[in-house]
Amino acid sequence: MDRIDKFRLKLEKYSDRSPQDERLCQLILNICLLSRDNPQRRKLVDRLFRQLQLSPKLSKVSHPYYLQAQNKTWLWLNKHLHEFNPKRSPIQASLVTWVNGHLRYRIQDLYTSKNSKNQNTLPLDALEASGFYNGCLDALDLEIERIDREEKQALVRDIANYFQGDPQQELRNSHPRNRPDCNCQIIAQKLLLDESPAKMATIARQLNINEQTIHSFWRRTGFSKIKKIAVRIAEKYPQVIAEL
Repeated sequence: MDRIDKFRLKLEKYSDRSPQDERLCQLILNICLLSRDNPQRRKLVDRLFRQLQLSPKLSKVSHPYYLQAQNKTWLWLNKHLHEFNPKRSPIQASLVTWVNGHLRYRIQDLYTSKNSKNQNTLPLDALEASGFYNGCLDALDLEIERIDREEKQALVRDIANYFQGDPQQELRNSHPRNRPDCNCQIIAQKLLLDESPAKMATIARQLNINEQTIHSFWRRTGFSKIKKIAVRIAEKYPQVIAEL
């Protein structure tokens, strides 16, 4: 059994089998299968970092060296992810605990090295006990929100572009019998994508089709068709799916 298979078994042992945990396990494995100079690995690692940053369990403190320590922690995680040894379920909780331990070490190390000449230097434990940390970095939280918002917007754009282009003609070839002019692409455009979306009754009048017919088609076939396509596209945005 090779190293990656052993690693996979460890992850499977502690996964709680939820969709979120299963996607995280697969993401970790996909990263470890690629060399560190692989461009695709860098994209996957960035995705993992964003997912960790969104975790409420990740340490977020107002220490002056926090961001520097966090950057060093991300570099360390990229280099040592294959050494991750989960201790409990779910995998995300175990991973965040592991990362938090190194993040704390980095803050302590930076604080000690940059203040080694200061006789009044306080250790990290004393700072925590004194209430020096406020539990949140506003700037970091805002950055996480921005990344999250941009990723959701990118997903919406990708879905809209696919519907409009319909490269496989999946939408144009789906329509009520003998009414190719009333296909899924046209309905989706008018119902979902236009600046002023129309109601189904209005679309029926515009396309000169019985309202009950178009309602029935959309309920039985049309909506499930566009939903299937949207889910397929959304697989490129696992963090967005995890929040739905």
